[in-house]
Amino acid sequence: MIYPERRFFASMMLVGVSLGGIGCANHNDRAEGYLSALEAGQWSEAAVAARRVASDGTDRNTVIDALELGTVERIAGEYQQSDESLGRAWGAMTRGSDPDDPTFIDILTAVAVNERTLDYVGSSSDRVMCATLRALDMLAMGDLETARVEMRRAQFAQEDAEARFADRIAKARQEMEADHGDLTKIEGSDGFKTQYGETYDGLEGTFRPYDGWTNPFTDWLTAIFLYVDGVDGGDKNRSIDLLRRVRGTIGENPAVESDLAMVESSVVSPPQVWLLLESGFAPKKEEVSFRIPAFIPQMPFIGIALPKLQQVEGAATHATIASDTENAQTAIICDMGSVIAHEFQVELPLITGRAIASALTKAAASLAANLTAENSGSGWALLASMVATNVYGYSTTIADLRTWRTLPRYYAVARIPSPADGRIRLAGPTGAHEIDVPLNRNSMVVLRSLRAGGPASIHVFPLDGLLPLEDPPIADPLIEDPPIDVAA
Repeated sequence: MIYPERRFFASMMLVGVSLGGIGCANHNDRAEGYLSALEAGQWSEAAVAARRVASDGTDRNTVIDALELGTVERIAGEYQQSDESLGRAWGAMTRGSDPDDPTFIDILTAVAVNERTLDYVGSSSDRVMCATLRALDMLAMGDLETARVEMRRAQFAQEDAEARFADRIAKARQEMEADHGDLTKIEGSDGFKTQYGETYDGLEGTFRPYDGWTNPFTDWLTAIFLYVDGVDGGDKNRSIDLLRRVRGTIGENPAVESDLAMVESSVVSPPQVWLLLESGFAPKKEEVSFRIPAFIPQMPFIGIALPKLQQVEGAATHATIASDTENAQTAIICDMGSVIAHEFQVELPLITGRAIASALTKAAASLAANLTAENSGSGWALLASMVATNVYGYSTTIADLRTWRTLPRYYAVARIPSPADGRIRLAGPTGAHEIDVPLNRNSMVVLRSLRAGGPASIHVFPLDGLLPLEDPPIADPLIEDPPIDVAA
């Protein structure tokens, strides 16, 4: 014989499982320490804070924590450590979310009341940017061979997204609809459509998602590398194709047009200096709550929480690079909000389906616990069940807010011929600085600005792989604020 009290406690355990992990901190809170240190220009402190977060032993955050740590270490000029951290993220993403793996669909359709308790397996754009930043680390360390490997890997990751990743998302959504019959009914209700439209109809206007799955910054960087390090005509042709694809993605752009004209020219150009401005922070995710019909007589409404992309304001939009004879202003070649928003749009129906399925599962468990408590004849059991399952309100889920926060909002570029005296000046909302660059060599200046008028981290390296420089670059700030950090 099964006693009513035992049935009650069994139902309560089911509810407990559905509620498990509710107290998990969201990613925005976990990232606050190193984001604040970055905004203050405290590069080493930011790296320490990011390492502390990454070492908390939570396997479900391995990928996102390693991505964040690698980016912070790169800003601090710790290229080897950055590559190691990004390498850990790449390895974990490859093991945990290969679209060719038969279990990948199961990962995409995993249902949990608190999605933060699920493993973060990395998005398609995460993969592309992870390989791209590893390529930049290799360029800074003078390892052109490995840089080429990483750029090829980034290009393959883009092709994966176009050829496989999007199709897997669509298939996962179809399987979810087949498993949860009320899903489309709830989404088709007037109450849901009204709230959904109010929340997401402005996404197009705010972020202007790019068409397709290509990342224009990855394409631009690969094109410049193939031009500078080109070993044959195939590299040059590929460089031209990539720059044309960047133009097709973002539209006409003076920096891209200038680089394309140089690459297409039959005249050998003298050494050049590229300024790469990385400004601001990528979008973050905030939680938005919905109260929607459940079509359950005893529980007419349920609640779900979904993520919403939110722009992080304050990014510098340009900088100027000048020598005694030349000057150029950067042009934005990639808005990471547009990259991230494209994938977010594609995945949103799946995210929504998971949230609704989770809420329905929780609602069913809550209802079962309450009915069991009623039948037990125990007033205390009924009261405990009502409190634990929130019968006075409605069932809710918790949204996953994990996204790569330390990426910049903008990538902007400019180029001038390498000056004869090896001295350039930077100006604009990123601050005024004088920088030494390699003499008579193709080189890159990476200017990481966290916010307009704020601190900037500046690193200079040649693009021919010959390190170290004979004369390490020195930066003389023309103004005391913002502080800078220069490393070869």
